[in-house]
Amino acid sequence: MAWQRKIPFGYEIRGGQIQPHPQEADAVRYIFGQYLAGASLLAVAEDMTRQGLRYHQHTPEWNKSMVKRILENTKYTGADGYPHLVSDEDFAAAQSQRAARNTYAPLPAGIRPISGMVVCARCGGRMARGTRSHGRVHWKCHDAGCGQSISLSDEALAGLVDGRLRELARAPHLLTAPEPQRAGLDMDAVRLQNELTIALNRGGENPAYIKTLALAAAAQRYSQLPDPTPVHDLEQLRARLEESPANADTLSTLLDTAVRAVRLAPDKTVDLELVNGQLITETKEESA
Repeated sequence: MAWQRKIPFGYEIRGGQIQPHPQEADAVRYIFGQYLAGASLLAVAEDMTRQGLRYHQHTPEWNKSMVKRILENTKYTGADGYPHLVSDEDFAAAQSQRAARNTYAPLPAGIRPISGMVVCARCGGRMARGTRSHGRVHWKCHDAGCGQSISLSDEALAGLVDGRLRELARAPHLLTAPEPQRAGLDMDAVRLQNELTIALNRGGENPAYIKTLALAAAAQRYSQLPDPTPVHDLEQLRARLEESPANADTLSTLLDTAVRAVRLAPDKTVDLELVNGQLITETKEESA
């Protein structure tokens, strides 16, 4: 069984009594000091590993959980009869800072339609919003080979997207439909048509069965036809923008109808990738 501590890190038993361990007690105070100075749990853990003072005898490596347990242990304030290692003020400040760093920022309504469209401009991977870094919003790429993380407030992202949408609204001629994709061979449609042909050639089949096959084959072929709705919506939106300037509702419709992805770059710039493959970039806006 792995070795486990009988008393917390920072203490030892001498003469039958719990006493501060000379090196470990200093390390506890150092950990609190570094954390209160702004170091992350991971940074403190890596620092302690470099110093070579072990939390567990069976491993020289420190991790965030070890540091977290030290920061949360009330025994260091003299609780339960343990010697005082950390002042009440420093302990309270550490707890307050941990709560502040873990604050969750809810998703604002204005960001909700954008959040599902954000992709990494570097690799094209989907990016997810997080707020676990000191309560600040960041976007992290989910592509395992990339992992790009970009700190950007909700207000800043919304402002950047709004700027690109307004640029697009001033150029409605860009709202063209994507090139139609040639449909591949639908094996289900082929199978149903073959069954129908065999049934008709065989003769004597139940008319209800023939009708069911015919309807199923027609429905399968129909399901492969391109949906004209997106093209119609783009045409309607283009006509509206050509007649009058964009307002908030028009920009919202523009995002829903014409934009495939919001490309977020490490330099905190945003491009819009349209459904027809065109890009609305900051460079275009500056030259407009």
